[in-house]
Amino acid sequence: MSLNAKKITHVCLDADDTLWENEPNFRRTEREFYALLKHKLTEREAEDKLFQTEMANLDTFGYGVKSFTLSMIETALNTLDGEEAARAARKILDLGKNLLQTPVILLPGVKETLEKLTPKYHLAVITKGDLLAQERKLEDSGLLPLFGRVEIVSKKDTSVYRSIFRAWNVNPENILMVGNSLKSDVLPAVAAGAQGAWIPCEDNWKHEQTEEPENPSYVKLNALTDLLTVLL
Repeated sequence: MSLNAKKITHVCLDADDTLWENEPNFRRTEREFYALLKHKLTEREAEDKLFQTEMANLDTFGYGVKSFTLSMIETALNTLDGEEAARAARKILDLGKNLLQTPVILLPGVKETLEKLTPKYHLAVITKGDLLAQERKLEDSGLLPLFGRVEIVSKKDTSVYRSIFRAWNVNPENILMVGNSLKSDVLPAVAAGAQGAWIPCEDNWKHEQTEEPENPSYVKLNALTDLLTVLL
């Protein structure tokens, strides 16, 4: 599939793992968490148990570091006993705070690419997760002045994208949604009428993984910098 660049007026971007590193920070924290349970569970068992807890909590806690931290605490409390469980919970709180304070590291070429797109396109961010955490990362990234709109939502599905596009009063076919998650960023936006660009990352969260369609209705890029080739 190739983009109909002539129709595009708005370029919307996911944030985590599209503009800056995110999942590697979670993976490092997970490894520290698994170490707390190593005398009770293998790493694979701890991984499976944590993931099951996260999935059970999504409707209650949503996405983001705070939800992740609460699910780690719940998993530890269901695995350990007494003072050992209390010590693990305190350690997990520190892990969560450290994760929230992780410096924002932009992916290669992101700022330069956005600066080149700004004169021709309306740029926006559509990201999901914890409101305060996402606001902080956007501020710390130095990219905020480049975006005309920022939407931080609790989930990304077709109805959410339709609602956003309708509120903007922009024809969806004039919108390009760019992101690293085929499941959350691209397919539901395309189903809402937008064009899509998928930039796979090496370390996608298991919940965000999905099968590629045989006849994709989006363009697949190697890096955000490739947008310059297809749009300019």
